[in-house]
Amino acid sequence: MKYCDKCKVSVRGNREHCPLCNAVLHGEAEPSGFPRLPNEHKKHKLWISILALSSVSACIICLLLNFLFRKHGQWSLFVLGGVVCMWMTLGLALYKQRNIPKTMVWEVFLVGLLSVLWDYFTGWRGWSINYVLPIVSMGVMVVLVFLSRLFHVAAGSLIVYLLVDALMGVIQLVLLLTGCITVPLPSLLCVGVSTVMLAAMLIFRGRKVREELRRRLHL
Repeated sequence: MKYCDKCKVSVRGNREHCPLCNAVLHGEAEPSGFPRLPNEHKKHKLWISILALSSVSACIICLLLNFLFRKHGQWSLFVLGGVVCMWMTLGLALYKQRNIPKTMVWEVFLVGLLSVLWDYFTGWRGWSINYVLPIVSMGVMVVLVFLSRLFHVAAGSLIVYLLVDALMGVIQLVLLLTGCITVPLPSLLCVGVSTVMLAAMLIFRGRKVREELRRRLHL
């Protein structure tokens, strides 16, 4: 059985890292005492297959129509790009569905990156950094608070992901100070919400924040 020198506990199975502190385990692995869980993706296999067929059909139809009416421009490429973005966000949500806070934070970064790329390749009008990034960041920060009450998310995990998401407010502040933002209101609101979130965590959860960061950074 593998053993964690830091937590002083034995861990069954073939884990490489301790589930409590994430430190490296030592010793020989032994069979886990828990049954193997079925792949949860199979539960949604039918709906995913239907969505995949619908996506392929929509792309083919749009490509054919665009070929017939070429004088209207290559608008079918936008459809293809939209379908690819949809599957990227859906795939990330399915892959990390067991950890809601982590999924939402990753979705913020993915949606932000995709929106910036869309904005760049369509002529850069600035809508990605003026509207999408601040609004999505604010929405996720607020939703995480409600989810923590609704699904009883572990306080440690929630604190870390709220801190990461609150850093999006710092990014918006940098964009404001450098003059990249042309519509300041959404970014100012995002900075305000991020500041309030950070202040609330430091005031009400300061000790837990330090403990969680110390545990994850092995300080």
